[in-house]
Amino acid sequence: MVIVGGGPVGLAASVALSSVGVTNTVVEKSTEVYNLPRAIVMDAEIRHGLARCGLESQLDDVLEPMLAADFVDVDGNRLTGIDLHDVQLLGCPAVSKHFQPRLDAMLRQAARNKGAQLVLGREVVEHRVDSTGVEIALDDATTLHGDVLLACDGASSRTRKAAGVQLEDLGFDQDWLVVDIELKDRKAVGLPDLTRQVCDPNRPTTLVSGFRNYYRFEFQLQPGEQPQVMTSTTRVWELLAPWVASSQATLVRTAAYRFHAVVAERFRDGRVLLAGDAAHQMPPFMGQGLNSGMRDAFNVSWKLAYVGNGWCSADLLDSYSAERLPHVRDVVEQSVDTGRLIDQFAGRVSHGVSREAGYGGTRRARGYDDGVVVPGNEAVGKPYSQWHRVDYAEPLAFVALSEAPLTLEGRLGNVPVRSIRADRFLTLNHDVVVVRPDGYVAACCEFAELPGVMATLRERLCVVQ
Repeated sequence: MVIVGGGPVGLAASVALSSVGVTNTVVEKSTEVYNLPRAIVMDAEIRHGLARCGLESQLDDVLEPMLAADFVDVDGNRLTGIDLHDVQLLGCPAVSKHFQPRLDAMLRQAARNKGAQLVLGREVVEHRVDSTGVEIALDDATTLHGDVLLACDGASSRTRKAAGVQLEDLGFDQDWLVVDIELKDRKAVGLPDLTRQVCDPNRPTTLVSGFRNYYRFEFQLQPGEQPQVMTSTTRVWELLAPWVASSQATLVRTAAYRFHAVVAERFRDGRVLLAGDAAHQMPPFMGQGLNSGMRDAFNVSWKLAYVGNGWCSADLLDSYSAERLPHVRDVVEQSVDTGRLIDQFAGRVSHGVSREAGYGGTRRARGYDDGVVVPGNEAVGKPYSQWHRVDYAEPLAFVALSEAPLTLEGRLGNVPVRSIRADRFLTLNHDVVVVRPDGYVAACCEFAELPGVMATLRERLCVVQ
């Protein structure tokens, strides 16, 4: 298959696909890794997913734990927040921070090491789809062929536009100035080692403690402020002055952005699949843009392997859109609410947003309630919380955990199903927990319900008879 776009989402998709035996080619217009930071955090689910692809030791070199996140008023009084010291999920820090150029370089090398072909310095100018596959025309008059095209080509995705897929606007547009700096002596400057939303009625501001000596500030632009003026070096240091002096740091990046909230109307168009910013864009307040794109990659990789192995029909790929679209739409909406909560806490405007939308709140992203799941339990459609405790070496197998031995071979056709003995803690206090290859809970049931559950999963997997 062909992946268009060799940014972090495309590279994560390549790594995930190679890990399950899917040969892939990545087309990327840049020959070098983009050398400026954009995304800045990685959540535990994504870190664990990459670790299961064999990258655990490499991740240790490019990630550091994030320690806390909060909202404060203009005087620094804490309004809400969460302490992440020593908090782990899936055996990983709950949230980690990174310097994206280092992460991207690691992923590019990992993709090569796993056997992907990287076509660098080339751009896709056209793609044509027929019943046999996809032909991709490059700007040097060469062509590539694949069964499927996975479009990870960013917010202005040529592929999405050519496929006629529209974006739904969720109604959030704000102009912000993003400034990345490198501190000369982090300890001497004394900036807080956390993510902080300063709910200043005059100018809401975000502080993000980055990897090693990197630090990010985001300043909401006010009506009448022109990006070209606000990005001038003099103006940037004026904005930074309450926190850091020009003698204490160097500017790494200054950019004015309009934060958007959009979701594609569908993530699949026949043999064309969308992932990452090509499929969804969100304001950065929850740090979920890149994480959501990598979640796309993990969701679709095992399904492409199942189809490629002939175990399931191509109809299985419909579950990619059915699962990811509602899930990521909820994440985008929560990111929007978090941004609106900043204005609300600052007393600028009331959006009626609950404080539970903020860090440390009780609001959580929805699970998958359609697709390759059997609903009926709160854990279904969400990451299996004990996945890091399950030791198995078959990345494409469904796993059924239970206290009693189970005989499940053939229940899902040629899809491998492995039974693992586990106590009631690992089975989430059910007789059986069925976990998908991407670590999501497919079903929780009692022994008597298991035959029906497996029959339903077989149907939803579109197993080839």
